[in-house]
Amino acid sequence: MPIVSAPAHVAAVGTYAPQRVLSNADLERMVETSDEWIRQRTGIARRHVVSEREFTSDLAAAAVRDLLEHAPHIDPASIDYVIVGSTTPDYVYPNLASMLQDRYHLPTTAGALDINVACAAFTYGINLACGLIGTGQIRRALVVVADALTRSVDYTDRSTCVLFGDGGAAAIVEYSERPAIFGMTAAADGSGGKFLYRTAMRAEINGVVDETRLLHQEGAAVYRWVLANVPDFVFRVLERAGMTLDDVDWFVPHSANLRMIEALAKRLPFPMDRTLLSIEEYGNTSAVSIPLALVPAVRDGRIKRGDRLLLVSFGGGLVSAGNVVVWG
Repeated sequence: MPIVSAPAHVAAVGTYAPQRVLSNADLERMVETSDEWIRQRTGIARRHVVSEREFTSDLAAAAVRDLLEHAPHIDPASIDYVIVGSTTPDYVYPNLASMLQDRYHLPTTAGALDINVACAAFTYGINLACGLIGTGQIRRALVVVADALTRSVDYTDRSTCVLFGDGGAAAIVEYSERPAIFGMTAAADGSGGKFLYRTAMRAEINGVVDETRLLHQEGAAVYRWVLANVPDFVFRVLERAGMTLDDVDWFVPHSANLRMIEALAKRLPFPMDRTLLSIEEYGNTSAVSIPLALVPAVRDGRIKRGDRLLLVSFGGGLVSAGNVVVWG
């Protein structure tokens, strides 16, 4: 199989998590659960949640601000395209990408695209940016993911409400003469949509009427689907990158559930001490979970220039997306 690559690299990253923290002890007072039950089954200790007047656009904008503060050489005026992934946008329209264009006074010639691929949006966004750069349409893209998932959580459902948190992340993907992003891959299995959904204008799904407009997940079914499908997907990404697991320095999967990722890493196999996660501090933050795990490792020096990062995400759809990023 020919190697899939793009003349692009990830030039900067940023994240944001709301100040308000919802601990397991807090949840014990809200629903029938316990810190021990949550930790044993998910690995989550706490999650960050939006305030009453904080919305997804605020999370996205704060993540972009963090990126620009840590990469002052990035001129917002040089951004050619904005790609934003979210399942909890402020509005149906205008889209979040256009709102960010306005908030940061980006050029009005910049494209502005929102994508809805749930937890897979960060890797999907990078892959889309690579396509735009590789065809010469643009030179620099701003890829942003943000979700205020706690606004869509049913806090009477103890199996689901303990899982999710809020946050935002941003990355600059730009042209590079030397390709540094490889193996871009995506997949979808729409038959699994019934296991993870949130209704909207249509309230019926799979014969069930759900007018709550809240997140619904059949956790056991999603767990089984991930272990049955994601390992093969990982090897497809690696094959398209012309690499093997031995070439990977860091595995950065979607932090959906610690027990799920432990089982996935064992099945590949890949060592957990080289697997980056954000689940304990932030819970499941959908597409934001990968950058929330990635950015601290970049800033504290664990990730070094030239390291190969295997990014793999999966979520509602059910969809998957992945790539290998060579850092620096």
